Amino acid sequence: MVKIKDIMVRDVLTAQKDEALFSLIEKMHQHRIGAIVIVNSTQNPIGIITERDIIKTLITYKENIFSKKAADIMVSPLVTLLPDEDIETATMLMSLNRIRRIPVVKDDKLEGIVTYRDIVHAFRKGYHNLAEKTKILTEDADKDALTGLYTKKYIFAELAKQLKKSVHTRQAFAVLMLDVDFFKKINDTYGHLAGDEVLKSLAEILTSRSRTVNTIGRYGGDEFTIISPLASHKSSYFFAERLREAIEKRDFIYEESILKFTISIGICIWNPKIKTAREMIKLADQALYTAKHNGRNQFKMSGSEDIKF
Repeated sequence: MVKIKDIMVRDVLTAQKDEALFSLIEKMHQHRIGAIVIVNSTQNPIGIITERDIIKTLITYKENIFSKKAADIMVSPLVTLLPDEDIETATMLMSLNRIRRIPVVKDDKLEGIVTYRDIVHAFRKGYHNLAEKTKILTEDADKDALTGLYTKKYIFAELAKQLKKSVHTRQAFAVLMLDVDFFKKINDTYGHLAGDEVLKSLAEILTSRSRTVNTIGRYGGDEFTIISPLASHKSSYFFAERLREAIEKRDFIYEESILKFTISIGICIWNPKIKTAREMIKLADQALYTAKHNGRNQFKMSGSEDIKF
């Protein structure tokens, strides 16, 4: 909760009640400030004069304004706040009293002043920070804890959006399903911590080798999904081959061991016959199964024979 002391202005322009009004006007003009707090000899605020009060005085008294003093036009009794009160209280007091400035007092001494503008700014900043925190929490909820990639739920939602867009534009896109060949053997040989490192390393490669428009997620276990907008059979072919080759050639260091592994990839290119996100995932998964059945460390495209470019 934002406190008044966190947003108040401490450098307050003050004056005594017997000071000439014309002198106050000069001070306000010189300091370019919209209010003066009237205090007694012990710095206890007893009133306030604002630009609006001076304008009313000019209209009412006209040429006699030069004979007026602060005590003649100051607003009192004075509405004040304590430094530890919250900005919601200040907002309520300003609304009820139809004022835009409130002096802040502690132990009967002036500590500062808070304005309507200060409170609006604090509220805006608070809402902005809340929005940022909400955004971060939402993003965290959509991310896999181990790899930092998107979750299966998020992938399905994005895939549904992409499919809907392609139905409208007739522009093809690709879904790649891939997993680590003989991943269980890695876990059994080196332990599950080593397996986790392999998955994190794979996630880094997928991210670094992908276009920024691609959506990459961990579908589950050692299986990953890539949604690749504006992708054709040809571009998907070369993209899959680059991923496969990069991982095959990479040496992964875990503790004192060098781990080498490969991946298999299944690809589905959208066409108007595909109506749902689940259908597209299923076709890509079937292509992945074919790639693994045919020897692993390769990729296959759903509904297509081996394509050579």
